[in-house]
Amino acid sequence: MSSVFQNLLAGEIEKIRRLGIRVGLEANAHVFQEGDEADYLYFVDDGQVSLYIEKFNTKIEIQKAVAGDWFGEMAVYSGGRRTASAVAVEDTSFLRVSKTDFHRMLGSEPEIERKLREIIDNRNEKLVLEEKMVSLDGGRDMHIGIKGDPSLRESAMERPRYESIVDRFLPQLVERFEDMLLNRTVHRIQIGFNNGEIRLSTLLDPFAEEFHPALRLLDASYVERHFPRVDYQRKARIIRNIYKTVSEDGLFPELPRHLLHGFNEYFGKWEAVPPESLAKTIAQLPVLRSIPNFYVRSCTINILKDAIHMQFNCDGTHIVSARGYERFLEENI
Repeated sequence: MSSVFQNLLAGEIEKIRRLGIRVGLEANAHVFQEGDEADYLYFVDDGQVSLYIEKFNTKIEIQKAVAGDWFGEMAVYSGGRRTASAVAVEDTSFLRVSKTDFHRMLGSEPEIERKLREIIDNRNEKLVLEEKMVSLDGGRDMHIGIKGDPSLRESAMERPRYESIVDRFLPQLVERFEDMLLNRTVHRIQIGFNNGEIRLSTLLDPFAEEFHPALRLLDASYVERHFPRVDYQRKARIIRNIYKTVSEDGLFPELPRHLLHGFNEYFGKWEAVPPESLAKTIAQLPVLRSIPNFYVRSCTINILKDAIHMQFNCDGTHIVSARGYERFLEENI
């Protein structure tokens, strides 16, 4: 079982066990819940515990702990709150070690402290990536679904659809969106299908968001005035240089090790989304808008990450990679 204690010797783990007192719980009783203060770590002597998180109304089991396993040690060591819940699957007995006793023991065991610190740093780096809804590492076949307001979900499909200004000119706008992302300074576009509002960000002011009426983007002179042409590879190089500037600022050496290493890895390996993938995604927007069981309200596409963000009139959200987007369309057409 992957653990903060995974590099400890059997004798070192036994030193921690000796600090414990025996407790028991009946089946279905909670050991702790997400958000609780981390006061104890646990060694399972008999029975079974399920550790789970609740992500957007969905319960996801992340680990099963059985006899011989332990859990809860990371939050106790770090002094944080519980990031998951733990419930006894059946009648279960534990050795429970208090945070106070555990840290007192570490003060007299520098080798155990050193091993734990090394593992915590490595684990924090992975958690930073995993806990982001859109991972820094990219390149995944991703599909994250977030349920919206239940009252809106129940009535969304009963409401009549109407043809918005974006719907009327969508074929022409699709061509314009592709041109802006592939051949001009734009690196991110959010399309408001219902209200005709186009939000976007450009190289000229990369951290800001601009707002443009969809109809104005059909005017070639308007586009030329606001979004000068730039080769796609040059645009990617400029973005990479911006990342380089950020990473070379004096802030970065001050970051915790897990953030410093994680972001340096990301900045060093970053590549723009392949232009052919962007073009294919944009070309499928009319299909997305016409899916019978989904009424898309907005869609965000950018060259920085392979992540397409879709919001629906039922107040729900889907965040998908290019592969996840294609599968989403295939499954719902």
